[in-house]
Order: sequence, then C-alpha cells, then structure tokens
Amino acid sequence: MKLKFTAISILASVVMLSGCQTTGNSADNLYNQYRGKANNKAFSIGTNGVAGAAWGATSKAQAMKLAQKTCVDSGGLNCSVTELNGTAISNQTNQDIQSNSSTVNNFNIISQGVNYKPNLSVQSSGFFINRDYILTTSDVVDSCSKINYERSGRLLETTVVRVDKANNLAVLKALTPNKSYAKISTQKQTKQGERTYTYGYDKSDMVNSKTPTYQGRITDGIISSASGQNNDVRFMKVTNEINKGNVGGPVLAENGNVIGIVSDTNKEAIKSSMFTIFINELNIDYKAANKTKPISPAKIAEDSQKITIPLVCLNEV
Repeated sequence: MKLKFTAISILASVVMLSGCQTTGNSADNLYNQYRGKANNKAFSIGTNGVAGAAWGATSKAQAMKLAQKTCVDSGGLNCSVTELNGTAISNQTNQDIQSNSSTVNNFNIISQGVNYKPNLSVQSSGFFINRDYILTTSDVVDSCSKINYERSGRLLETTVVRVDKANNLAVLKALTPNKSYAKISTQKQTKQGERTYTYGYDKSDMVNSKTPTYQGRITDGIISSASGQNNDVRFMKVTNEINKGNVGGPVLAENGNVIGIVSDTNKEAIKSSMFTIFINELNIDYKAANKTKPISPAKIAEDSQKITIPLVCLNEV
C-alpha cells in the first residue's frame, strides 16, 4: 500500500513539474512524454502555450482533472484538455469528456507536437453529402492549416480530401460521422425565377461568445440568373442575403433538394450539376434527390441545420 501511495505522489510531482514548462520546446517535450505513456493519460494546453499532462491515473476522469489542474496552476490561460489516451478530445464520447469538452474560443489542439488555435476571422460553412464527407469551397482550405467544425460548443476534426481551385470546391472527411446528409438534385437545367433557400453560419450569429455555439441562418430568394459572371454556365445567381459565413453552405430548392453551393458573397452559387462531377471523380457516394413536392420553409430550415456546419479555421501558433 505504501508503494502505491508513493507512486501516486511521484506522479503528481511529475505532472506539476511538467506543467511549469512554458516554452514551445518544453511543451513539445511534455507532449512527447505524454504520448509515450500508458493509459490513463491526458494532455491540456492553454492559449499562451503553457501545458499540463497526466499519466498513470486511475481513471480517464482523474487524468483529465490532473492535466487541467496542472496547466492552470502553471499559469496556463483558457486551458483545455485536447487529448485523452492519445486520441483527440473531439473524438471521445460524451461520457469520456463529461464537462471538459473544448469550446471554439479556447480550443487548442496538439497534433504531433504542433499547437493550433482558431482564427475566427475566417468564416465559412459546409454541408454533409454523406455520413463522412463534407462539401465546401476551396477558399477556406487555402486560408487554414487545419479545418474543424463546431457542434454545441465542441470542435470536431476533419481532413482535406481534395481541392478543385478552378471551381472553388473542396471535399473534407469528417472523423465523426454525421447522421444526416444532403439530398442532391440531379436536374440538368436551371430555371430563372425558381425559389431558393440558403443555409449557413456567420460569426455574428454566435449565441454565446465565451462558449460559442453558432445559430444557423436561413434566407430565401429566387434564381435571378441561370448563369454567373460572363455567362459562366457552371454558376447561377440568387437574390438571397449572403454573408461570409454562408459561403460553402447549400442552396436549396423549395422541395428541400440541394441545387447548389454558395461560392462567394456576390450571390453566385455553383450548380449541383457541376459539383456532382467533382464528387463523382472522387468516387464518393451521395444521395440523389427524389423529392418533387414543395415543403415548408420551416422543414427546410430543420433539415438544413442537420446537414450544414460552421467550419472553424485552425492555424499553427
């Protein structure tokens, strides 16, 4: 019993000393130590680069508590547990993370010793085309070292699959599958005057800036032109209100089918008949639309909220 008590005491001492390392190199060293240890272990880091870690704890919850306490006690600001047992916190179950889930403003992620933090000046949306894949614009990919998305104040990870800069398109793969996804129109002709809806997320729509969760926004309009600038048939123009956060979000018909993706704030959208070529080239499955009858705007908003996500740009610190 005495030996076990001593081991726990030594662990606490090691954790406290590790948390006092404040430079980037020291944080990297601590991270490497953490990665090499056995379960249960946790890693926490503050926005000022001060880190804390714990290993050999009796439970996941205790490891998280120790890592977080070490980071805070060592002078870390807005400390967040970013990894648990070698896996990013965004991939843990709600039972594992309990009340320690990270938020957009204070979220920092360590990946192979690299520290990332969110750049909230970059605003964009995306939408699921199946359970695993997200369609968005290539502009957001160009601006970020890493892209995650937000759900209920937590960041969930993605990886970039492919970018088509010529058409301003990008496909991301979500590490956490989504239950709902878009029904994509297969219509070949765009009709001027048809009613349209857009759904997206804007920074100004954040419900709470300290633990921000985004409230999606639906807008209505019509197709004002069946082609884009210089009569580019890949695009169409809509009259919907478009903000920066709408870019990358879907354009929907009044039957709820996705007929386009918002390409820029000039109210241009690339047609579904065009972006499906990109998806097909990647051999990614999607659900072709079969709805023909109009549905209520409330239903369109409800369905769109389930498939559309606010993307969060992460850059290296």
